[in-house]
Amino acid sequence: MSSATNGAAAAPWADLLPELCGLVVDRLDDPISVLRFPAACAGWAAACKENPRRLRSGAPTLLVSGLDPEGVETEHDVDAGAFGLHDVSAGGGGRSFLAEAAGLKGRTWIGGKGDWLVTTDYGCNVELFNPITGDRVPLPSFETTRGSELGVPGYLHVSAEDRWHRILKVTLCQTPAHPGGYLAVALFSGGLLASTAAGDKCWTALKNHAASSRLDLSYMDAIVLEGKLFSVNEFGRVYSWDMMNGGTTEPAAVVQGPEIELNRHYGRGFYLATSSHGQLLLICIHGDTDSLKDNRTCSRLVFDDRWSFYEHGMSLHELDAAGGGAWRRVTDLGGDRALFLGANCPFYITVPPGSEKLKANCVYLADTPSGYDAGVFDLNKGEEEDGYVERLAYSLMADPLQMPMWFRPTTHHRLLDE
Repeated sequence: MSSATNGAAAAPWADLLPELCGLVVDRLDDPISVLRFPAACAGWAAACKENPRRLRSGAPTLLVSGLDPEGVETEHDVDAGAFGLHDVSAGGGGRSFLAEAAGLKGRTWIGGKGDWLVTTDYGCNVELFNPITGDRVPLPSFETTRGSELGVPGYLHVSAEDRWHRILKVTLCQTPAHPGGYLAVALFSGGLLASTAAGDKCWTALKNHAASSRLDLSYMDAIVLEGKLFSVNEFGRVYSWDMMNGGTTEPAAVVQGPEIELNRHYGRGFYLATSSHGQLLLICIHGDTDSLKDNRTCSRLVFDDRWSFYEHGMSLHELDAAGGGAWRRVTDLGGDRALFLGANCPFYITVPPGSEKLKANCVYLADTPSGYDAGVFDLNKGEEEDGYVERLAYSLMADPLQMPMWFRPTTHHRLLDE
């Protein structure tokens, strides 16, 4: 038979039978390939609808340290670019996967949004990485922040005005897919905040409030909302900067925080998010600090050592910016939604009716103060109850080198054209 005849008789790859598509997916070893498979063409995507996918597009997954190529629990998972993904929304105990990515070799993640990760190496070289598409977008090095340099091995530091600042995390407020490009805010110890956006050549340090004391300068989280950057310190005090017209270098304005009564609890931590009404949402996690021995300070590449206590509960407070800056207690996320918090940019998931794993009106916190990979807080329990209902442990190591963080894998339709 001639080669022309062979070519004419061969079935186009896009017309692969659905049952054969299922066999291919079953034999794919890593979850990223399984996720990309239906994005190859419309025929493969249709076939996958009839076959359960091991990693679902849009699923809330917990990103944790993986294993090295030899399967040994060591700290070399960073060198190998290994990681674990755990779908907490899947029934039957969830689904867990191991994978490797060339874009993570020798790098640690320090933040993320959706399916984009903010990563850095020991040289403070920062970039955005998408494990699904393989895209990599360089960001300015942290060394551009007021002449920063590398500090003690095992930790990432920068120096500014003769002080050392340890890198805590980077809040990715916009990804490269945003019409205006990416926008990121870096949080360091000692009250140093810096921002960078698409087109910038450096990180711009934000000026602190003129009346701020040394104790005030202990930021725990940051978020950008309607042109303003908000940050909260470890005492629940909120500051804001105008991001419009290059105003990030102006001193911060103080936003009067809510009155939070903690009763017997005295360990506190804070996050910021956007509420169901599009307003600023302050989340307070509280608990006890008695006799907690936390080894994350020594084992982590990136760690906030103030974030260490036995969590008991959580309260949410919404700022009414149009109503004179008053705060109100929030006990409802919208009925059928769940909120996911951590070093990632916060996001909501709509919980399907009858879901076995996801719980509506609950907050899922990655990297809890007491050292668990994640914890679930039930807002339905009311203000008088602790609200902490479940602890989740997925890490493959006793002392993981990387911080657990939420990650939302997404099938990109643009892959259809590749």
